[in-house]
Amino acid sequence: MSKKHSVAIIGGGFCGTMVAVHLLCQTEVPLEIFLINSGFPLSKGLAYSSYSHKHLLNVRAKSMSAFADKPNDFVDWITKHENYRVLDQETLPQMFLPRNIYGYYLKDVFENAIRKKSDKTTINFIHDEAIDIEFKDNLANVYFSVTPSITVNKVILATGNQLPLNPRIKSQAFYSSKNYFVNPWLHEAVNHPDPHKEILIIGNGLTMADVVIGLMEKNYKGKIYSLSTNGFDLVPHRDPRPYTGFAEECVPPYRLETLVKLFRKHLDAGAKSAELVESIRPLIQSIWQAWTYDEKKWFVSHLRHLWEVNRHRLPMQVHEQIQQLIIDNKLEIIAGRILDIQENVDDITVAFRRKRDQKEYKLNVARIINCTGPAMDINTYTNPLFVNLLDRKLIQPHKLKMGIEATPTGQVLNREGEVSSFLYTIGSNLKGVLWESTAVPELRVQAKRLAEEIVRGCFHNPVKSFG
Repeated sequence: MSKKHSVAIIGGGFCGTMVAVHLLCQTEVPLEIFLINSGFPLSKGLAYSSYSHKHLLNVRAKSMSAFADKPNDFVDWITKHENYRVLDQETLPQMFLPRNIYGYYLKDVFENAIRKKSDKTTINFIHDEAIDIEFKDNLANVYFSVTPSITVNKVILATGNQLPLNPRIKSQAFYSSKNYFVNPWLHEAVNHPDPHKEILIIGNGLTMADVVIGLMEKNYKGKIYSLSTNGFDLVPHRDPRPYTGFAEECVPPYRLETLVKLFRKHLDAGAKSAELVESIRPLIQSIWQAWTYDEKKWFVSHLRHLWEVNRHRLPMQVHEQIQQLIIDNKLEIIAGRILDIQENVDDITVAFRRKRDQKEYKLNVARIINCTGPAMDINTYTNPLFVNLLDRKLIQPHKLKMGIEATPTGQVLNREGEVSSFLYTIGSNLKGVLWESTAVPELRVQAKRLAEEIVRGCFHNPVKSFG
């Protein structure tokens, strides 16, 4: 009997689940899988276990299949699901459905893969926090907070998004305040607000919109301030209007200066920024990898925020809610920089410098919710796993401080720049390597390729069957 190889997947969200699904489908290699998860429901993860059914996907249903080679899988699942048959079948592919529904879909995908798995494959579940990895004698020992350690051949870091960074302020004691919520995705962030006292949200992106919706569900009646460095307007998903001209003219060698000029040319011709961004999405990873370090650094410094606003858009119905709150003076968007935060007996004083006039202002609010987006610089992580991996020199930060240095296929580079023989990563950890590495259309491709790499490249076996 062939030796059974083993792989530990740290993280049970979309990426970890889908790598496991593809490994379960492979039929050639005797394989033992350890799926390690803590904090959020297995397979649903943080993204698809929302506390609100009004939190919607930001991608249309037609593009949310968990399998790139089965583009209708999610829509077909919805159509066949007893609870959702009443949805209009003509408009369903274009709909932005609740994220919780997608979580149920992923759960079904995972459970179906387990039912159909090869007899050669076993899967074990560890519901605990992985805190360290030691590589010795060509094997990896994974250590946990409580559970006894395991020894495996390969480890995949599918750790997903980290918490936002705290604002840089003088009064750092504020970070421990019960009225400060560094994790905006938890129900506690919007639960039991004083219905009339003002609230500050730091950040002005998709998470801010989610938090606002969560507060409205709690019958919050007060005013919300959203303060961010640039204060850009949120952009909605409009009726799809394919635009091909820009993508057709984007050809190698993909120099940044040339592409910026080309972008402006199509804007001047009447195209919308969001249309142009969406049209080259299939090319983004190739473009990013073709750029020099200096080109990437300039893009991140000068164009990143504008790009992100047009890339990550709101479903129209959510955008309309946000706009109405602004009209009703229930939500105010401020461009500025926080200087300090002081907690008082009855409220919190926030000092900030407004961008438009560079004058200092103050706000008094009852709670502050951090929606600045996940931290990306692994040097700032307090997660013990990353702290220990850095200390052991098994990983290194990406040069742009966005995730981990790795190959495009997810093989991690150690501190000496050597390709690891046992450690892999996927998803947001590859932001610096691939740029576009956070949404299902890209992650589902990564998950399948990584599973194939684990089987073929690492175990030197042919791959005959991947579902």
